[in-house]
Amino acid sequence: MRAMSRGSKLLVLLLSFVLIVATACGGDDDNASEEGKGADDTVPEEEVPTGGEVTYASDQEPTGWNPNTGNDSLAALAYMAKLVYPQTFITMPDFTVEPDQNLLVSAEQTETDPQTIEYKLNPDAVWSDGTPISVEDYIYAWKIQNGTVDADLGESDPEAAVPDDTTIPDVASTAGYDRIETIEATDDEGKTFNVVYSEPFADWQSLFADMVPAHVLKDVKGWNEGMDTDKIPEWSGGPFKFEDYKPEQSVNLVPNEEYWGPKPKIDRIVVRFGIEAPALPQALENEEIDMAYPQPQTDVLQQLQDIPGIKTQVNFGLSYEHLDFNLLNPLLADKAVREAIALGLDREDLIERTVKQFDDRAEVLNNRLWMNNQEEYEDHGGDYAFDPDKATKTLEDAGYAKGSDGIYAKDGKRLSFRISTTGGNKLREDTEQVILDQLKEIGIEITIANVDGGAVFDKFFPESGNFADADFDIALFAWVQTPYISGNVDLFSTGRGQNETSYSNPKVDELFQEASSATDRDEVVRLSNEADAEMWKDLPTIPLYAKPTLLPYRDTLVNIIDNASTFGPLWNATTWGVKK
Repeated sequence: MRAMSRGSKLLVLLLSFVLIVATACGGDDDNASEEGKGADDTVPEEEVPTGGEVTYASDQEPTGWNPNTGNDSLAALAYMAKLVYPQTFITMPDFTVEPDQNLLVSAEQTETDPQTIEYKLNPDAVWSDGTPISVEDYIYAWKIQNGTVDADLGESDPEAAVPDDTTIPDVASTAGYDRIETIEATDDEGKTFNVVYSEPFADWQSLFADMVPAHVLKDVKGWNEGMDTDKIPEWSGGPFKFEDYKPEQSVNLVPNEEYWGPKPKIDRIVVRFGIEAPALPQALENEEIDMAYPQPQTDVLQQLQDIPGIKTQVNFGLSYEHLDFNLLNPLLADKAVREAIALGLDREDLIERTVKQFDDRAEVLNNRLWMNNQEEYEDHGGDYAFDPDKATKTLEDAGYAKGSDGIYAKDGKRLSFRISTTGGNKLREDTEQVILDQLKEIGIEITIANVDGGAVFDKFFPESGNFADADFDIALFAWVQTPYISGNVDLFSTGRGQNETSYSNPKVDELFQEASSATDRDEVVRLSNEADAEMWKDLPTIPLYAKPTLLPYRDTLVNIIDNASTFGPLWNATTWGVKK
């Protein structure tokens, strides 16, 4: 069994950190409704104009085209994949989860012991080559992602056909798939089947996303290599398909003629790569692009709002900014030091001086697992309201003394730490400066040690896979959440692949295990909040605030609706239209 590589996972986690539970709130009154459901130019289906194209700016280019692999699981691909790869369940803009009614007739739990889910697929659902989407595709997805190398994957034998160094499937996550015991069809067409679990999995609706065709990929080699780099899929199981890929430039999304559901109204979406946030206002003004989804920046938003004919939507979703401590650093391993940092941070002031200038609805986040605007949210951070006097007393009680330079030290070791983030991101750089200033007031020295772009994650998640090789003290970045609690297990459980803090608490491990196995939603929420409350006692991380999303687009487009989850801005492109 192999977890997703740290470096690869990190790309997902970090480069996609523009994403993303709760009701998404709208931006200003001119641009979006207060519910964040979209702009005032949404129109019913019968009024959507047909024809035309939309040029969308993506700040990143996919590294490959299999979104279920650790290598390719970036937001840049994830947004496009929702239009090409079948989605069993959809995360809606209000972060509820619904079945894709074009693919599914139904999916429901029919038994609890053993947990059994019955799926009924639309009889008309087919891949673009005419092959039915069936139980075979679900079996393939399960066997590739269950954490083992299974020799029975279809027409070929992976153990015999694939070199030893490529027989292990590259998967973004095995969570849930590793609990499936069997998948068996209950009809002759393979359109109705049961998924039986060896132990319950609370988040079963999270599985079987971004489905790929078993009859095309066939084996482990097809999964690992069949969609590498320029091997863009020639097939589709969604309303669009890929066409005309030009590396380092663009790719087109055009209607899939074989799609059985509602057809797109527009002729194509041109996805242009590499246009970063500072260049977007000029690109929109010059009519080089029609919409984008950049990392939020205050100055960029102000420029966009000054461009005639450009609308903006600002929302809050599932992504949150946070500080992570490297607990292998002997000083940061001292809980008193982490407590002092938590007490010495005025997070209200930090938000006022940074993200609140972007959107005044931003607020302090006191939960690592649920966002402020989710009904599951509980505030567990009350013991760490800003209190600089308590911060210094905590240090002195732990044996630290302030030196002539104003910095506390013990046994000759000064409380001096590096903070690292994605260099070039002004919002994060401003956040670092506020933290530096605030902690200096309580006798803790912070120096800024950024690395441009996503390369900083090589420090947080070393390629060796050994977190003893991690080269950071305090990390500032965002986790991209989903509506499913199981996505957090790897972040905070002992020895897991995304736990770059090296945090370990057996009670937290047990609570996550229980939460991910619960079949009652209220029990999942209770256990997960208990886990977060336990982590507030340990302080391996400090949550800061939910990240906003920014969606600028031309006012000639209709039905542009932000989905500030992993489904992103393209999720409803079948309903888009371009005004003539």
